[in-house]
Amino acid sequence: MLNNDDGTITFILQMTVTPKTDDVESWITERSSRVTFEFEEMKTRRFEWFLSTNKSMATLIEVFDDSEGALTRFNNLISSPIAPEWMERFEVESFTVLGDASHELREALASMEPDFRAFSGGFTRV
Repeated sequence: MLNNDDGTITFILQMTVTPKTDDVESWITERSSRVTFEFEEMKTRRFEWFLSTNKSMATLIEVFDDSEGALTRFNNLISSPIAPEWMERFEVESFTVLGDASHELREALASMEPDFRAFSGGFTRV
C-alpha cells in the first residue's frame, strides 16, 4: 500500500573491520549469523551482513516486525557471547534506526547514539 507505515524497524550499522581481524568472513557466517539464527526471534525478518571487496568495511542490516522485535534482538545480542566477539572485530562508524522506534527501544539503544529516522513515505511490494 502506498505511503503506509507497516511498523517495521530497520537497523543499519556501518562498521570498520578492525585491522587485527583475519577471520571476518568465517566469524560472520559461523558465529554471528548462526548464533543469531538459533535465537529463533520470530520478529526478526532480516539479518544480513555485507563486506567491502577488501574486507575493511562491513554493513549489517537488520529488519524487525516492530520495536518489540528490535528490542528482543538487542537484548539477545548484549547477553550473548557474540557481543564481545563483535566488539573485538568491528568499530561502529554509524548506526541508523529507521521506523517509529518506541520509547523503550530508544532508551535501550541510547548508549550507541543511533540516528533515529521516522517513516516519511513510500511503498513495499511483496
